[in-house]
Amino acid sequence: MKFCDKILNLRKQNEMSQEQLAEKLNVSRQAVSRWEMGTAQPDASNVLQLSKIFNVTADYLLNDEYESDKDVPAVKQTENQIKEQTKIQIGFIVTVGISIMVLIGQCIFYYSFKNTSLTLLGTILTIAIIIGFEYVYRSSNVKSEYAKKYYTRFYIAEFWIGTYFPINILAEVIALIYPRAYNVIIFQALTLLMYIIISVVATKTISKKLK
Repeated sequence: MKFCDKILNLRKQNEMSQEQLAEKLNVSRQAVSRWEMGTAQPDASNVLQLSKIFNVTADYLLNDEYESDKDVPAVKQTENQIKEQTKIQIGFIVTVGISIMVLIGQCIFYYSFKNTSLTLLGTILTIAIIIGFEYVYRSSNVKSEYAKKYYTRFYIAEFWIGTYFPINILAEVIALIYPRAYNVIIFQALTLLMYIIISVVATKTISKKLK
């Protein structure tokens, strides 16, 4: 598409008269008319102004082979990056969201029904989610820094979500074989403290390893 056609189409799409466009550019209406007829070309400063007014790139305006602003390589690359980042974000939200739902189910089974077996089943589901995520990540060609950042965030989130009950159950096993009486509240507080310490150390380790 020629420059003159692009200017004409963009002006009409923006419901702008030649007079209005000329006023924005501080040129005469006749100048705009000549650009649209193809008998004259705007100077560089006017081309830049036109690109800002119509929210397109100067490359698109000046290159006849570009049928739309999306054909410009830089714009294409940006759009592809946005799509990739959106997919990564959605994948992260979905997988972590499922893990949180599993954690809620574990809380119900553990604290309401005292069912340790179903609680551990939730841990197995979390491990399955991690394996599935790892498989999808390694199978895809997405290896950008943005993807790596969410890859690290995923493992940190999954560690915090997935290790609470295994640590809690392990602490209960230790309590069963502990020969002396103990305060339940203190025991729960120590278990929570142990979980936090382990998770913080794991977060730092994962962040360092996956950089």
